[in-house]
Amino acid sequence: MNNDKGREIAIWRMGILGPLVSARLHHGDREALLKTAALHAYKAPDGEPVRFTWRTLEGWYYRYKRGGLTALEPHPRSDAGTCRAIPEAVAKHILALRREVPRRSVRVLIRAVERAKLVAPGALAKSSVVRLLRAHGLSARPRATPLRERRAFTVELPGDLWMGDAMHGPPVFDQDGVLRKKAYLLTQIDVASRFLINSEFFLHEAAEHQEDGLRRAITGHGIPREYYVDLGAAYIAHSLRTICAELGINLLHAGPGDAAAKGAIERYHKTWRAEVGIELPSTPLPIGELRERHTAWVTCEYNRRVHEMTGQAPIDHFVSGCGNLRPVPRDICFEDIFLHRESRKVRNDCTVRWDGGLLEVPGEYVGEKVELRYPPLQPEQPLLLFVDGKR
Repeated sequence: MNNDKGREIAIWRMGILGPLVSARLHHGDREALLKTAALHAYKAPDGEPVRFTWRTLEGWYYRYKRGGLTALEPHPRSDAGTCRAIPEAVAKHILALRREVPRRSVRVLIRAVERAKLVAPGALAKSSVVRLLRAHGLSARPRATPLRERRAFTVELPGDLWMGDAMHGPPVFDQDGVLRKKAYLLTQIDVASRFLINSEFFLHEAAEHQEDGLRRAITGHGIPREYYVDLGAAYIAHSLRTICAELGINLLHAGPGDAAAKGAIERYHKTWRAEVGIELPSTPLPIGELRERHTAWVTCEYNRRVHEMTGQAPIDHFVSGCGNLRPVPRDICFEDIFLHRESRKVRNDCTVRWDGGLLEVPGEYVGEKVELRYPPLQPEQPLLLFVDGKR
């Protein structure tokens, strides 16, 4: 603090102590005056209203008596810039981790020192780590300014709204050992609870892979009332619209280029990059190992720790609202709904065109339009013939 600023504060403090310094005091008067002065609010030099305990004012009084006006100037602490709440060895470890990978989050740093047995679980406060990083110039990354105002939102009950999205992941080796430029993390998240319904890495982000993730999610967790996605090719596909229509799901789309509208799932992607992605080795992993690491983190970490916005662990929050979930109706064949469909007109020779060739169908459908359905991820399975929506 410069001399002019310190002198200004000393004079301001003297103004508060004025009656004590100038008055002729008798036994007991000092304490009474101090307590009276502590009842008032004062306007600080920066314009903010402040209050003080009478013990604080008493300390100023004796400092003035011993050293005059100069003694009322604030003096910087001798340990300024150090974090007294974190032992030195722990602080060095945290700073080294942050310098090694500057994008490591505070939560990841705390987990790292806990796993290293340097502190007991829960003993290290997030605020203490933030102060330590700030003191050493390693505080949080600057944020990009949003293009327009955004407000956090949620819905009332689990199952009311799911979000789906794809995130481009790291390069991987596929099952045959071939290097792929990237894997794709396809996810469905419940907005009310922030519970990850289904989240899995694929080698593609086509419609059939997105729909397979939705099928897995519904199989174990019921049918959502609304499904919110972007305008990617997989999400505007006729197959997804058909699936949602038959299951009674209101399919919603964000505006063009408006990724921030899906804040819940975008925030999840950011958390994954900060806690999992940043810790992956620099060389590509086999797709199977990446899936195992991801599943372990989702199951043991993300879904089981208290979410900052909801105040509950996602899995507990989701289970508590299971009464709101809609089961799959018993009168439908659930797997058939996720089959892809192609219409064909039956030729006079009882065949239809398919995949560059011809397929034979029963003669009774000559001249009629039929529907061929097939599981897109299982090309070895035989085609199914549907007429008027029935197999």
